Amino acid sequence: MIGPVRRARPLVAAIALGLVCAACGGSSGGGGVSAFSCVGPWLDQVPPNTSTVAAAAPVAPGDSVTVYGHRYTDTCDDTGQDEPLQPLPPVHLTLTLPGGAVEDLGVFTPAGDDMGFSVVVHVPAGTPAGVARIRDDQEYPAVERFRVSGNGR
Repeated sequence: MIGPVRRARPLVAAIALGLVCAACGGSSGGGGVSAFSCVGPWLDQVPPNTSTVAAAAPVAPGDSVTVYGHRYTDTCDDTGQDEPLQPLPPVHLTLTLPGGAVEDLGVFTPAGDDMGFSVVVHVPAGTPAGVARIRDDQEYPAVERFRVSGNGR
C-alpha cells in the first residue's frame, strides 16, 4: 500500500503549488484583479455589435474587404467593475499579401463603444491566390487572415 501513497505525493505537491501560483500570479496590483481575465484587442471582419456572423467569403483581386479592430483599450471592463474604457494609442496596420508584398494600411485611432476602428482593404488586381494577413503593431499583435481567390472580376 506504500506504493500508491508514494506516487500520489508528487501529484498532491504539484496541485498545491499550482493553487498557490494561481492565487498570486497575474495580479494587476491595483484591485487584485488578474490581468489574464481581460479580453485583448482583435481584428476581424465582423462589425461591432453584430449578433450573427457569416463565414467570410474569399476576396477577389481588385475587390475590397472591411476589417474591424475591436477592444483597443487598456481598461479591463470584463471583471464587473464597470471602469470607463480608455483607448490605446493609435494603432498601425500592415497588410501582407499572398506572394509576400507588404502594404502600409495606415494608423487608426480607437474610439466609440467598441474602442475600435474599421479599415477598407483593397486587394490589388493581379494578387495571386492565397492567404492575406493584416497585423497590428501591438506588443501582442492581433492578426486577421482572409483568403484571396484566384479569380479576378
